[in-house]
Amino acid sequence: MGRTWVAGALACVVVTAAGHARAGGDEAAAEALFGEAKKLAAQKKYAEACPKFAESNRLDRGAGTLIHLGDCYEKNKQTASAWATYKEAASAAQALGRKDWEKLASQRANALEPKLARLTIKVDKDNAAKLEVSRDGTTVSEASFGVPIPVDVGAHTVEASAPGHKPFSTSTTVSKDGETVEVSIPKLEAEPEPVAAEPAPTPEPALASPAKRDDDGSGQRTLGFILGGVGVAGLAAGAVTGLMAMGKSSDAKATCPNDGPCASRDAVDASESARTLGLVSTIAFVAGGVGLAAGAALVFTAPSEGERAAKAARVRVAPNAGPTGAGVTVLGVF
Repeated sequence: MGRTWVAGALACVVVTAAGHARAGGDEAAAEALFGEAKKLAAQKKYAEACPKFAESNRLDRGAGTLIHLGDCYEKNKQTASAWATYKEAASAAQALGRKDWEKLASQRANALEPKLARLTIKVDKDNAAKLEVSRDGTTVSEASFGVPIPVDVGAHTVEASAPGHKPFSTSTTVSKDGETVEVSIPKLEAEPEPVAAEPAPTPEPALASPAKRDDDGSGQRTLGFILGGVGVAGLAAGAVTGLMAMGKSSDAKATCPNDGPCASRDAVDASESARTLGLVSTIAFVAGGVGLAAGAALVFTAPSEGERAAKAARVRVAPNAGPTGAGVTVLGVF
């Protein structure tokens, strides 16, 4: 008899709700969703029907729609959602003066209350200020801490956060109607103080690497031998040009034995050649002698193999020549 009365009351609610539907934009959409949800519920597809009933009620809130939504939740095993929806439907019906709907919704809510599963969230009393707690993405007020709150059977996620602290998150499962589950939120751990980044060190200017010194003296000896060879060649060149100068001078004196102007062009040319060759011979002799001396100095002062010289020999050879002579300048520290 009770179930027949409830079914008849729900049928009456459907007729009345349909009769009050309006043709406005949201109201028309709400009516379409309501009709589709009814079809799904008739096919026992409650998981699909409930969201459509809920959206219909959001677009055009009404006690009749809420009663159907509560019935859908109840049949979908969402006991806490059904209980809360019936409570809301009873208040909406009372505001409309619909005692029959109010009675129906209240009776359905009272019948579900003993079956409610509850979740209690306890928070450490020394927790951080500005603590924010949520259950399944919905904010839980501080007044609800420690209070068993009706929840649907299934998995639930509880999260907590506060500025300057590490967030906390945990999941729990309510396995059956009438069960009470408790979740405790510990004192949140403070985030470590940010470490100030040290300024990057200023790169020091790169110093040019000193040229690798030939510690065994082989380079110095090689240079000495080269200079010595150049010196020998210079001496040889000086000797040859000296002999040529002497020959030219003899030819000139043979033609013009006396000092003073000479009428012979050949004698004049031979005399000029003798002077030029004499200058070249002098330069060659000087350069050869200096080169030979410098080469010998480099060879004899080079450190022996395997010995690191205490002082590196620095030698600079610079040839020089002028109208009155020529030579080679050798500067060095040994």
